[in-house]
Amino acid sequence: MQWKRWVGGGIAGICVVLYALLPQDILAWHYGSCGPGFPPDAPGYAAAQAREEDEVRKNGFLCVCEADLERFDISFQSVDEAALGLAFLPVELAHTPFAQFRNLGSRAEAVNHKKSRLYRGFQMPDGHTLTLSEHDMSVDGTSSWRDTKDEPERINDLPARLGVFQTKAGKAVSHLSWTEGRRSYELWIDANVVRQPLREQLLKLAASLPASVPACPNEPPPQPVRLGPDRTPLGESLPDVLTEEEFNARFKSERPCK
Repeated sequence: MQWKRWVGGGIAGICVVLYALLPQDILAWHYGSCGPGFPPDAPGYAAAQAREEDEVRKNGFLCVCEADLERFDISFQSVDEAALGLAFLPVELAHTPFAQFRNLGSRAEAVNHKKSRLYRGFQMPDGHTLTLSEHDMSVDGTSSWRDTKDEPERINDLPARLGVFQTKAGKAVSHLSWTEGRRSYELWIDANVVRQPLREQLLKLAASLPASVPACPNEPPPQPVRLGPDRTPLGESLPDVLTEEEFNARFKSERPCK
């Protein structure tokens, strides 16, 4: 937001005082709120969502605070170290544009005690950093639900969502996400693709990925996602008592691939 230039030291001093006295929720409305925000069942959730949607319509991106971009800062390891114990086969990048970029390393994460998520980092010739994340949900039995009306982009005919975030200081991340079967993808770049001509390049990079091969092609079907009245996913309701078989089926960390 650009502030008008005020003339006169007295007026400027009054403005500083009034600004310091503004409630933090109003400041957050101007410069982006920190953290996950309101939960879907909170009274302020709908209003906060409406404000964000209005801001994106006007500017093309969402203003956030520095802490909101921390999750995009991945500390990479060597490729060999990250590959130890990885429970799925990542897509091959040798015949994609990613092969032309500088490799910054990788990092694996465990979900339900299985290394089913992998991050790979790259530096482009122009200096921008790319991060590709893959999550094979067939390994750990997790599920995801995405509202297709919020996914206007297309990656190889698959619905995708592009989110562009920028801080007051100008630090930015453009984040693309989509799902191919049981493989969940995220691809982000440390730039505002609304203000820099990188949007089409980001989409083409995503489209260059070959088809994935699920680690557990014959896994037991995941539980369907239950939606509330506002079409937000609800948590799984569990009975008061579970038999040993039911417990193992729901929570056992070992998921054999059939």
